Amino acid sequence: MRGRALRVSGWEVLVGLDGGEILCQLRGVLKAGRREDRSPVVAGDLVRVSRTEDGRGVIESVLPRTSNLARMATGGRPTRQVIASNLDRFFVVCAAIDPAPSTGFIDRALVMAASGGIEEIVICVNKTDLDDGDSRRPLVDLYRDLDYPVVEVSAATGAGMESLAESLREGVSVLVGPSGVGKSAILNRLEPGLRLKTQGLMRHHDRGRHTTTAASLHRLRGGGYVVDTPGLKQLQPWGVGASDLVEYYREMKPLAGRCRFRDCTHIHEPGCAIREAVERGQISGSRYDGFQRAHGDAVAREAAE
Repeated sequence: MRGRALRVSGWEVLVGLDGGEILCQLRGVLKAGRREDRSPVVAGDLVRVSRTEDGRGVIESVLPRTSNLARMATGGRPTRQVIASNLDRFFVVCAAIDPAPSTGFIDRALVMAASGGIEEIVICVNKTDLDDGDSRRPLVDLYRDLDYPVVEVSAATGAGMESLAESLREGVSVLVGPSGVGKSAILNRLEPGLRLKTQGLMRHHDRGRHTTTAASLHRLRGGGYVVDTPGLKQLQPWGVGASDLVEYYREMKPLAGRCRFRDCTHIHEPGCAIREAVERGQISGSRYDGFQRAHGDAVAREAAE
């Protein structure tokens, strides 16, 4: 049988099938996994399952992933933490105010989504009811000018939520945002009781394990799936080196080949087309500042490996 992993807890996986859900164990060969991965199966994975005599199942194989949301795991040697897979749509959530939006977090999230092969990437601005429009306008204009779709919503009042719900009705979507932006409020507005469903899932299938980093996949009543992710305080995209980073900044990528030096890092070299564009105001200073920080982090990470 073919199913979709809804939640992973240790070596147990809750799998959704056409006829319902089944709790599965991993086949022994899968437990070893790839050396750089923390888990061989994550929420969203398409899996092949065989039933056992006790009414449970065994995951025989994991189908190739079309996309993934992965970050660098902290502690020890570098490992890849895949949070969820086979995602069609990615929403990076920020607040209009309280807390003030961080372009640094947004830009790292955009890099993470694009490097993971997620094709549809959207900026979601919540708490519009607290803002008269002036506070969020520079942020909205910045990303719309870069051809990122931006949706403006209020989980508190419901403004803009119908349009957001419509975009979630097909495929698998994930919402990612820092603490305090109202991601949980958005999910519960979209699907009342979703948080309780998540807690119930954890009680029944996590068995006391420490699973604060686990993601859960939920089928929405209107169609489609949504991934309920844990709070992601640090975003270190996996597999994006210092020299690759510019490929994920839409306004910088076309200029990278015009620099005086072919191996330009776009940080300090003379004749850098990107730095010159920043000085002329053609590239946002906040975006370039974020690029510099991300570049420095990538350089330090590569030096430590």
